Amino acid sequence: MNGNKKTFSKGNMFYKEYSKNEFMFLKMLHGVDGLHLDTITFDNTEYIEMPKGHVISIDTIQKNQRNSIRHIIIENIPFMLQQVSLLNELGIYYSDAMQWLYVNDKMYLIDMDISYFTTIDYSYNNYDLFINYLSTFDIDSSYITESLHYLDLFQTDKNDINDTFYSASYKELYNKLHDDTIQVKHIYFCRNQRYIQANIKNTQVTDDNGTYYITEHILNPEIVNEWELINIA
Repeated sequence: MNGNKKTFSKGNMFYKEYSKNEFMFLKMLHGVDGLHLDTITFDNTEYIEMPKGHVISIDTIQKNQRNSIRHIIIENIPFMLQQVSLLNELGIYYSDAMQWLYVNDKMYLIDMDISYFTTIDYSYNNYDLFINYLSTFDIDSSYITESLHYLDLFQTDKNDINDTFYSASYKELYNKLHDDTIQVKHIYFCRNQRYIQANIKNTQVTDDNGTYYITEHILNPEIVNEWELINIA
């Protein structure tokens, strides 16, 4: 966040002076999850209005206090991942250390004043920023990294697999599990090392972390809840 932005609080609301695209980005990101967002003009300055809560970030939580709030972040990871995935789909790169607003037991990504539209790729990817955020609070994110690795593996064209930098074991896994009839787009993770039974075409990989469930279509929430899945991407 730019440190020169004016802010103030009134009642249960927090107000922040905003940059050109920030309000638009926040509305695009939070339009479906219920976070109250509005704008007001005060003393000829435009402000974003949002609920007043606690900001959980590397800037606001001292190192010696981070263990005490790790459980809040861990409980919110599935909801946070939804936002990170949506940012990538929208082509918006956050481009900074992530700032999350904790309100009503949920964590919402805020402070997007230096975010911008770009092509999301290996150089500009919000998952990397999120993984860095989790690492700051000493939270394991290896299953997220592996999920993205497996998704990328099975999205690789069969003709290109031998020209990639994947190890021999990954290429063997690809040749064993790749299915030309599935256009893999989504990946879910289950901490249990078990075969997930759902009536949908899929590819499944099990490693020391758990089971990775790779599909063409978004799963029904009932299936996600039944099998205790985390939607990674």
